[in-house]
Amino acid sequence: MPRSTQRRRKGQGEIMPPLSKLDRIGELLKIQVDTFPPKELSLEEIARWEQDLGQFPIQAIEWAMENWRKHGRFFPVPADILDQCIAWEPTTGQSVCDAACKKKHGQGYGESDILWLMEMHNRKRKEINGPLKDVEIEQLLVVLDKHRGKPPAWRQGELYS
Repeated sequence: MPRSTQRRRKGQGEIMPPLSKLDRIGELLKIQVDTFPPKELSLEEIARWEQDLGQFPIQAIEWAMENWRKHGRFFPVPADILDQCIAWEPTTGQSVCDAACKKKHGQGYGESDILWLMEMHNRKRKEINGPLKDVEIEQLLVVLDKHRGKPPAWRQGELYS
């Protein structure tokens, strides 16, 4: 006998709760296993992954896993993904420097100073035909400080008091 109501397809019309962070980590690990097939994960290993990654925002974890899936050549170890999570920064359009960092801006050597120092370093290396010793590098820095007019703030300590 025909039904008076249409049958529901599975997954149609059902409200799915959002995945928890741990569920999402497990799902992302499954994608890694599918991408790098020889690897199988035990439940204990998945729990360790969840513990290691739990401190990061889910967006960072998703980005790290996707980045590794695209660019990795083997199944990642936790350090590979943790490094990626640490490197993840949401784009805010604002400087990532805090007040302490901004206070140091302009207090060191500039680009032209470094280029000048590199040129002097290369000349000295050719002159002595080998690597420079610490004393010779310090002499180059003193010459650079005279060339620029004064040493940067961090070099003014004991040497220039």
